[in-house]
Amino acid sequence: MSYLWAVVLIAAYFTVPLTAMFSRRYVRNMDCDDKKSEHDILGEYYISFKDCAEKCRGDCGVFGYKEGLKKCRLHRKLHKSSATDEEGWKYFFHDFLPRDCKDLHDNDYTYTGVYDIYPFGVSSIPVKVFCDMTTIGGGWTAIQKRMDGYVNFDRNWIDYKNGFGSSEAEVWIGHDVIHQLTKENTSSLYVTITLQNGTTLYEMYDGFSVSDEAGKYQLFLAGPATGTLGYPYHDLSGMYFSTHDRDNDRSSSNCAALSNRRGGWWFNACHRAFLNGVWSSESWHWPWDPTVTSGTSVKGTTMMVRRH
Repeated sequence: MSYLWAVVLIAAYFTVPLTAMFSRRYVRNMDCDDKKSEHDILGEYYISFKDCAEKCRGDCGVFGYKEGLKKCRLHRKLHKSSATDEEGWKYFFHDFLPRDCKDLHDNDYTYTGVYDIYPFGVSSIPVKVFCDMTTIGGGWTAIQKRMDGYVNFDRNWIDYKNGFGSSEAEVWIGHDVIHQLTKENTSSLYVTITLQNGTTLYEMYDGFSVSDEAGKYQLFLAGPATGTLGYPYHDLSGMYFSTHDRDNDRSSSNCAALSNRRGGWWFNACHRAFLNGVWSSESWHWPWDPTVTSGTSVKGTTMMVRRH
């Protein structure tokens, strides 16, 4: 047995991640020993074990290695249930639990799409989010996304707390997740509104955070702000979140329950920006004052955050 494989087997026996000789962190999964999977294959090579491990980057989440043939197979993912028996294969999984899309981007995940993140820590269940890996350097986590009105955003407090919709399509990822992503007060906010004519307007704020539920998910924005939407942040910053069943705004009425609003938001009294209105409706007033005056002109919206 080679020295290299002795190190690997010792590490596997003690379930210690392999870190010393690789640029990424891997853990051996012995449940997949002597199996061969055709699931999500990214490539197949005849190279050394070390070169195989180094080649597993970007979208590669697991590699298999057959020492006798010096055969390497890279996979995006691997499910034991999809594998067939073949002696000699050992599998090593990328032991990486990203907090957000920036963690993914910093570890060479450059594909824009849906990923699992762990904003509540390694012992928590993953949260599916949409990651924008191209806009202004990439690494943006979408906290709100609308594109066709299929998902109703006139929801109660619990729905906004826990999140709703689907990260593959329209989504609100949930206040508790947003708080975890931004509580260190080191995040930027990137907002877009795409109009029916295809034009996309944006505004980026250098500082963005949301408090916890005890703080009524209070929003804080800080400058500088740049972009083409042109909206000053003062009307939003410091506002508590309101829904039709939880009135926390500065108005004498419940802004979230009014017929020309109907949706949860950080209302003031009531708003000069509001991205959760009734989709493609004239009752959706002033999505972004003064640039976008009616919801009927809106084709899509996004709100994304990224740590500095």
